[in-house]
Amino acid sequence: MKFAETTSKRSMICLVWGGLDAFYIVWYCINSWLGGRTPYLSDLSSTIALLEHQGGVNVATALLSWTLQLSIILSCFMFLLRARGVKYLAYGQIPFRLFFLIPSISALLLAAQLLPGLSVVLLTMIIVSEALKAWSMWKFA
Repeated sequence: MKFAETTSKRSMICLVWGGLDAFYIVWYCINSWLGGRTPYLSDLSSTIALLEHQGGVNVATALLSWTLQLSIILSCFMFLLRARGVKYLAYGQIPFRLFFLIPSISALLLAAQLLPGLSVVLLTMIIVSEALKAWSMWKFA
């Protein structure tokens, strides 16, 4: 009974975090379309153009940002497919999600758009969301 219960909790955790990654991807795409851009492609083109004029830290930051974006897409699929190694990818994302302010509980992005004056509260909520994700991955995945 214990094994079945653990497997069920793991499945639920994977569905929740995979669903939240999917929500982020959809949110990102909608915001791009509303801005008259093609999701990911327009941003990649803009990044390349910007990097031609600037270098150094900007190149490193852009590469890390794109690595995070690609890893979110990958973790979405891995979570939804309940892949065993996804928790390590999720752990690796945490510092980058904090640096780029991309919370695992992606509904916080909607709150940030609707309540721009609550930046300290939202930052705290982002930190809590990452702690919650790390704990749930450690405990159940």
